[in-house]
Amino acid sequence: MSIAKLNDLIDHEKFNHHYQALYDLQTLTTIGYKAYLQTNVFKNLDILFDKVSNSSRFFELEIRSLRKALYEYNKLSVEKKLFLNVYPLNLIHAGMIQYLDFFIEKTDLTPSQLTLEIKEVDIKECSSMMTDTIQTLQQHGYQIALDNVGKQVSSIQAVLELNPDYVKMDRFFAKDLATAVEKQEMIRSIVTYCMHTNTQLILKGVEIPEDLDMAKSMGISIIQGDLLARPEPFSVVKKYELKQEGNIASNE
Repeated sequence: MSIAKLNDLIDHEKFNHHYQALYDLQTLTTIGYKAYLQTNVFKNLDILFDKVSNSSRFFELEIRSLRKALYEYNKLSVEKKLFLNVYPLNLIHAGMIQYLDFFIEKTDLTPSQLTLEIKEVDIKECSSMMTDTIQTLQQHGYQIALDNVGKQVSSIQAVLELNPDYVKMDRFFAKDLATAVEKQEMIRSIVTYCMHTNTQLILKGVEIPEDLDMAKSMGISIIQGDLLARPEPFSVVKKYELKQEGNIASNE
């Protein structure tokens, strides 16, 4: 990946976002959307983020992405939540909170509508700076989610150290959940923890009805998966929300 190509992507913001709905599992209504960065400049986003994370422009790309998603999501005029990825290194950047506050002030959104999903968190990264940053963000009204919990053993310890608002289980736990007794037992322990700590549990990667039914019976709060909704361009999400708004109005 050439530096010129990366700079072109960032300088001209040659990216957009697709949005995947998250559902309250008891009512099967949307509680918000997860934004995923999309670009035609690089076909493999894993390679993009691997390379940019070793460059001097990593924070800038993430900030530009956050801003673009926030401003676009603001056009929905809904009170639902927006979930956005952020890498640990960028979360603790000295400018992160200032930028977020500035962006939010330019929209009709409230800080409580924005949930920052910390990606690939490892207990080695749970420094006092990380803990202090999360506490400050929460004091400002933002919410925090730990993504891919369970992917690494140390991510469970990170939950205890960082006290997030949301625990998002790795998609490994959703696959064949209906028949995998070991996965069920692990998730039940996390459900119990969340119930006693006022933490919301999100299970992502739900793709078949049987796993959905099992998740519901276990008391999981929120689900995300292709079974109910795939990531879609903003235009599709906006059309859906307008239709929902019309349905509500017609029933009043």
